[in-house]
Amino acid sequence: MFSRSARLCAPSLLALTFGLALLGCDQKGGSNEPEGGGGDPGTIAEPDNQAGGAEYVYSNEGFTLVATTNITLELASGQGQGTAEVQAKSEIVATPEGDKLRVHGKVVELLGYSGSGQLDPEFMKKQAEEQGQEAMDIVAELQESEGWSIIDLKGEADEDATKAMPENQDQDGAPVNFGLFGLPDLPTVDLEVGSKVELPTKADEEQLPFGVVPVEVDVTWTLRGKDGDIAELDMFLESSGATEISGSGGSAMVSVLGEAAYTVFFNTATRLPVSYSGYNASEIIIDLPQGPQTISTNSEVETTFEVVQ
Repeated sequence: MFSRSARLCAPSLLALTFGLALLGCDQKGGSNEPEGGGGDPGTIAEPDNQAGGAEYVYSNEGFTLVATTNITLELASGQGQGTAEVQAKSEIVATPEGDKLRVHGKVVELLGYSGSGQLDPEFMKKQAEEQGQEAMDIVAELQESEGWSIIDLKGEADEDATKAMPENQDQDGAPVNFGLFGLPDLPTVDLEVGSKVELPTKADEEQLPFGVVPVEVDVTWTLRGKDGDIAELDMFLESSGATEISGSGGSAMVSVLGEAAYTVFFNTATRLPVSYSGYNASEIIIDLPQGPQTISTNSEVETTFEVVQ
C-alpha cells in the first residue's frame, strides 16, 4: 500500500496500518463479527459458487466518487505506543481497463490529523533526525497522497497489473499511499438475507515494510438486509501466516495474525458503494535473537461516498 520501504520504522508502520485499515479493500470494516440474524448459522461456499454475487459488482462504465474518511489508529511496538486520528476527503476516479477498472485516487482535502506518542508528527521528525534519515512530515504526506491501481469488478486488486502501471514505476520521492482511496471488496458468492456464507480458505501474501509473509485467509459474508436497491453486507476476515525473512542484519521468523470486519452499504442499481465502516486488528511478531518483538495495531474506519456526475 505504500512505496517507501526504506522509511523509518514508525512512519512505515503508519503507512502499513492505514493500508490495512481499508481492506476489505484488499488489503481493503461493521464493527463486529457478522451475526446470522436468526438464519442459517453458516455454510461453506462450493467451488462452483465462487463466481456468484452477480448483484455485487462495480460499474464497468467507470465512475467518480468523493470519499470522506475518518480513521482512528492505535499502535504498540517495542519502540513505544501511539495513537492517531485522520479525517480526509479524497477523489476516486475509476475508468474502464479491459474487463477491469483503472483507479486513481488522491487526497483533495486533509480535514484533520492529530497524533500522540509514536504517531505524533514532531516525534516522527525528531526520531528521523536522530537516526540520520530524511524527516517525514506526515501531514504533508497525507495532503499530497495519491495512488494508482488496477482492480476487478469485485474490487480486488490485480497486483501484477498495478505494479506494471507507468505511474508506479518511479515512486522514489512520491507521497506515501495511506490507503485512503480504497474501494471495499464485494461478495463473490450468492447471498440470502440473514445467512452466512464462508469462503474456502485462500492463500495470499501480506506485504510488510520489510518483506512478504504468506498467509491463509478465511472470509465470511452475510447479507444483513436490503432496502430497495441498497444492500447491507457484512464481511468478517481472519488471517495468519509465518515465514523467515532475511536482511542485512541476518534472518528472523516473522508471524502475522489479523482480524477484520466491515459493513458496506452498496447500491445494486448504480453498482456503487454508499458507505462502509469497520475495524482491523493485526499483530506482527518478529522472532529476533535478542528476543521477540511484537507490533500490534488496531484501527477503525468510516467512509461515505458521494457520486460525482
